[in-house]
Amino acid sequence: MNEILNNILSLIQTNGSEAMFLGGLADQILVMIPSPSIPLAGGAFLIKASQNFFSILSDIFTKVSLPYSIGATIGTSLIFLLTYFLGKAFIDKFGTYFGLTWNLIEKLRADFQKGIKDELFIVISCSIPVMPVSLVSAFCGAFRIKPLNFYPFIFLGLIIRSLIFGFIGVEMGETFMSLAQGLNKIESILTLIGIIGIVVVLGYLYFKREKWMKQNK
Repeated sequence: MNEILNNILSLIQTNGSEAMFLGGLADQILVMIPSPSIPLAGGAFLIKASQNFFSILSDIFTKVSLPYSIGATIGTSLIFLLTYFLGKAFIDKFGTYFGLTWNLIEKLRADFQKGIKDELFIVISCSIPVMPVSLVSAFCGAFRIKPLNFYPFIFLGLIIRSLIFGFIGVEMGETFMSLAQGLNKIESILTLIGIIGIVVVLGYLYFKREKWMKQNK
């Protein structure tokens, strides 16, 4: 993983926005890559911190956030479509080990999709820096959220997320570049962020399951 990540960071330094697109794509397909590292690197390597705020914002959006989010949105298709089409088979076979049935999933989905909750969930959860995007994609696929609802809102969430990381990367500047040389350190930090995100997602799903079961006793 270190070698792959190191190559992507080098590409970002030399190829700019094109590498951001490829980095976003790889970020979602190769889930072992620490997700924040790509937009952080884009902010650190591609944006001049000496500019005024609006110039920095414009550059982050055009050079980092937009190309990264397009690539990452395409990359989310792998997990989203797998769970969308194979989710029921997985739950039917292994769901009893987790206290789940497909009937429960369907009822939860019906409750979850009232109003605009599903769209808000996608945008907000994907925007939160500690939330792994792959888990959001898996959740949306398993709950069979329509692709026409999934893709625009996952893209919007990725735009917001990468803008946040891009700004952090700009602020870190040479500090990030130093960290990138010792990938074990940055990997440990980002792995911790991923673990926190997993706990948040699992806690949310457990809460939704318990709430539904109490309401339907």
